[in-house]
Amino acid sequence: MTRLLTAVLCCAFAPAVALTQVDGSGTTNPSKFFWKIMQTIEARTRKDVRLTYRAVGSSTGQREFTQTSSTSAFTSGLTDFGSGDIPMTNSRWSSMSTAGREMVHVPFCLGAIGVFHSVPAAEVGPSGLKLAPCTLAKIFDGVITTWDHAEIKADNPNLNVPAGTLIQVGHRTLGSSSTGGTTGYLNAKCPASWTRGAGSSITWPSSAGFTAVQGSGGMADHIATQSYAIGYLDAGHGHQRDFQEVNLQNEAGTWLTSKDAINAIDANNNNGVAAAGKAAVDAGDIPSSATADWSSVNLYRKAGTNTWPIVLVSYIYLNKDMSTMPPEKVALLKVFVDFVLGEGQGMLPDFSFNSVPAAMNQWASVWASITKPAGLQEMTLKTSTDPWNGQAMDVVTSKRNSYSLWKLDDLETAMSAMKARLDAMETHLDGYGIVPLHGSGTTNTKNWFAKAMKVMEERARVPLFLTYRAVGSGTGQKEFVGNAANMYKSYSHFGAGDIPMSSTHYTTLMGQSPPESMVHLPLALGAIAVFHSVPSGEVGGALALDACLLAKIFDGQITTWDDAEIKAQNPNMQVPAGQKITVYRRNLGSSSTGGLTGYLNKKCATHWTRGAGSSITWPDSTSFVAVEGSPGMQSALKDNSYGIGYLDAGHGHDFGLSEVALKNADGTIQTSKESIAAGGVAAAGTAAASAGNVFPADPSGDWSSVNLYDMTGPNTWPIVLVSYLYVKKDQSQTNVKTAAALKAFIDMVVSDTDGMAAEFGFTPPSTSLRALSQSAASTIVYPVGMQSFTVETSTDPYGGMATNVISKKRHSYDIYDSEVMQGAIDKLRMEMMAEDEEDKEDHDHDHDQDHDEESSESYNYNDTLPVALSITAVVISILSTCLGCVAFSKARAPMAAANRA
Repeated sequence: MTRLLTAVLCCAFAPAVALTQVDGSGTTNPSKFFWKIMQTIEARTRKDVRLTYRAVGSSTGQREFTQTSSTSAFTSGLTDFGSGDIPMTNSRWSSMSTAGREMVHVPFCLGAIGVFHSVPAAEVGPSGLKLAPCTLAKIFDGVITTWDHAEIKADNPNLNVPAGTLIQVGHRTLGSSSTGGTTGYLNAKCPASWTRGAGSSITWPSSAGFTAVQGSGGMADHIATQSYAIGYLDAGHGHQRDFQEVNLQNEAGTWLTSKDAINAIDANNNNGVAAAGKAAVDAGDIPSSATADWSSVNLYRKAGTNTWPIVLVSYIYLNKDMSTMPPEKVALLKVFVDFVLGEGQGMLPDFSFNSVPAAMNQWASVWASITKPAGLQEMTLKTSTDPWNGQAMDVVTSKRNSYSLWKLDDLETAMSAMKARLDAMETHLDGYGIVPLHGSGTTNTKNWFAKAMKVMEERARVPLFLTYRAVGSGTGQKEFVGNAANMYKSYSHFGAGDIPMSSTHYTTLMGQSPPESMVHLPLALGAIAVFHSVPSGEVGGALALDACLLAKIFDGQITTWDDAEIKAQNPNMQVPAGQKITVYRRNLGSSSTGGLTGYLNKKCATHWTRGAGSSITWPDSTSFVAVEGSPGMQSALKDNSYGIGYLDAGHGHDFGLSEVALKNADGTIQTSKESIAAGGVAAAGTAAASAGNVFPADPSGDWSSVNLYDMTGPNTWPIVLVSYLYVKKDQSQTNVKTAAALKAFIDMVVSDTDGMAAEFGFTPPSTSLRALSQSAASTIVYPVGMQSFTVETSTDPYGGMATNVISKKRHSYDIYDSEVMQGAIDKLRMEMMAEDEEDKEDHDHDHDQDHDEESSESYNYNDTLPVALSITAVVISILSTCLGCVAFSKARAPMAAANRA
């Protein structure tokens, strides 16, 4: 009862206390560990306390601890404690001793320094990158400067990097323990090749390829954003960022990474980092006195089969004499170190550190040797309920907490549970995950790609999510190349265009460091045609315009349909006098613009002075109207009379637009429909192949000058475009599942075994051109560990149910039903055409009987054909849309469920 009353009175009448604060600074590596402990102590005590720690690097931490503060009321440094992953340097330790200040080292954890790189994994090979100690020394010394150097290749025979690729070395700017660890290791292991000494701050080479970075975060950013980089970093940071790590060779001759060492447990239950600490203790390398000069202490090159060769000891630096420090500050500082060397040791693995071996944890004897201030009342740590005593002012108890810490722990627990669940799902057949693949580019291939992607999605067991934005070849190229805002990284997984990559964009890609190589994959050939909307009764037959006449119209030199030059080539034309020509042109970069302007530039440069390209400067006239995309061009010509525009032939034919007949290189005047029927588009490809110099031999070269304009042949169409996929050659950093989907999509559209190119009005490439495309596709470098999709064409029991199989035995109802309806339409069309032929034969046979009536009936009947087909097409469109929405909803259901969960 007396104890209870005393506790209550103490609580009720305790005087207000001033804020007690402890400040430290030093190494960045354990900063998160310190911050968590500090916030935990603040939450667990009744006192008004505050603890701070500045993560500034070991060297700065040493300087601030040894520097005397002019504002401090006691003899100390600028900080109450320092911390570093290296012992206090001999010069600083000596200067403190000279000034009458003694300090103690308190080892509290062990950590590995790893060497990380960003060489594409596919170029390294499955065994990972190996660097012998002296090879590493020469790289960091600037003696070896390229990744294809003979010494690097000697240990890495599978390394396949571009010739002369510069090594991008990252090094810390200010003094840091990771610099000290790396240079100390190199100095001890290979002094003949490493001549820059050891220490937390050295003089680095100033040559090209060396970049100074600030802090561990700066080094991590360097490796993450700079291709072909190398740098040193505490292993925890590197592993958290999932960087590729260099294999080093330890004293036992074992090649391993720090992750390998951390995961290797020896007979003493030590991993490869802790083993270094035990080896140092066993060898007597750790001073027996905490106040001694520890500057020569290191854990480099310690014995052991799986011991990591660059291990650092993290220390807390304390004053030996604390007698002049405020007692409250000393009490708070002591309980902080108690926590670090006690409960905190179990927290270290969460921060990728190792606890110190028991033989190195001498905190109790160190504290006993420290001179303490008078009136010191130590604070105690309690982790279990202690009635009454636990409420005392000097107790730090786990029974107190803050909402912020509780919530963070709760979130960490939830995240760990989710990660465990996801890891478990990865081993389950249905846990493959949604696989995204996104492209953008030419509008011409949009329907082809839409069907190909839909077919892939329906035939795959895993949930594929494939999209394609039809935005025009010019925009597709821009999004494929990227811009300065995103450091020229692609916004899409692939691009597509009916023109080769422009010289400007290609130069931008090749100007990156390292160069962003790409390949052109020719898919199909297509015709660009010129269409018009002059009423058919006023044309007087097919409208024919030669190249120079077209050039003058699209240049704004000829502005009316009754111009003498037009009438000279079309003598039967009867249009209203002065009838204005409305020119429709694309507003954004497009392949059809590139095709038309390239043709005019080649055939009639005298009258066409606006150059060639997917985007040009058009005349500033009210007669010129900008439209967006192929649909915009279709609508403009369909809804407005006396217009002219250009469009891929298939789109124009589908809409029944009137076409301008052009003259080809052999002098044949024809429309694209007539030319296609006579094989004129394929003939352009054959002529190009025969020429032998149209397509470059190198698929990753500059293809910007490739064109199939005005090729020879009696029925050859003069404006033929090649449809390409644009793909980055190096896909080694792409997600393995997305990379597999990309490869499967490339295989589908390049091989075109389903005949989709012809289905959507394209002319398949010749055998030689397809072989060129397949050869280019084979040069793409995919990520290590990628499991390619395979195609099941005939029933494969068991094997056909694998997650990486795209099976033709799977279907979706909407595609099946649309194909049935399309077959019905084709049958109906053939029957109606057959009946039409019979009517014509009857009409010819009875020509002398009621000629006018027969003609009228024939005309009326013919007019019903497109109407009937149009109505049927609308019905199919509505049904397909409905079925597609149902399929889409079903496909997205797992995502919605996951979000709800």
